[in-house]
Amino acid sequence: MTKQAVIIHHIAVETLGGNFSRTLHDAGFSLTTIPLCDGAPDFPSFDAPDLSEVDLIVALGGPMSANDNYPALIQEMAYLRSAATGDVGNAPPTPVMGICLGAQLLSRALGGAVAPTGGYQFGLRKIDITADGAADPVFGEIKIPLVPTLHGEQFTVPPGASKLAEATMLRRDGGYVRFPMAFRFGLSYGFQFEPQLTLDELRIWNRELAGDYALMGDRFDPAEEAARNLREFESFAPHHEAQMGKLLTALLSQAGLS
Repeated sequence: MTKQAVIIHHIAVETLGGNFSRTLHDAGFSLTTIPLCDGAPDFPSFDAPDLSEVDLIVALGGPMSANDNYPALIQEMAYLRSAATGDVGNAPPTPVMGICLGAQLLSRALGGAVAPTGGYQFGLRKIDITADGAADPVFGEIKIPLVPTLHGEQFTVPPGASKLAEATMLRRDGGYVRFPMAFRFGLSYGFQFEPQLTLDELRIWNRELAGDYALMGDRFDPAEEAARNLREFESFAPHHEAQMGKLLTALLSQAGLS
């Protein structure tokens, strides 16, 4: 029987990516896209399949804040909470993979908080994997703790969840901030990085989101950072796709969806 994965798009340029799309298709999933980006700039509504028909949710990143009072984001958080907790009609939880903004929305939905970091990251960054992260049957597939990032806000680990990784950022004022990079709540995961990213997508991001490099602050030259990001990811992309493909496969296995 065909399984259904719901993919929530918050900005047109950030898609599921060929690596994750292939993995889900190979596992027998059909993909249903919710293009929230089509509702910009007001984001008036969130229209998604009933959770009884959904086997997996992937909430992608976007430029808005999880604290923005858009109706669609408020409805999305309620949807993610119901999925992750199974609190509707005593239904079993539906696994959620929250990515960047999606992770921040998932954190808030589960009782966590989201706040500005005081800086901005766009590029490969090392993460520090916790003992829980290393032992986790899904997150433990990350053997090289280097991930592509694109964010200026951070989440807290919500109550009842476990912290899987953390990282440090240079703020625009010259100080440093340390924050969680991943958490697990039941069968659901939040990632403050981009596990789905492929080299083809990064090339698009470098063109369409070039202005984001300036958000890193005066200590960084946007053109140099864009060139460095692309150069480094060209070498790392095969390793990234391999271990993140294993991560997604492990998630499906843990949820009984493989």
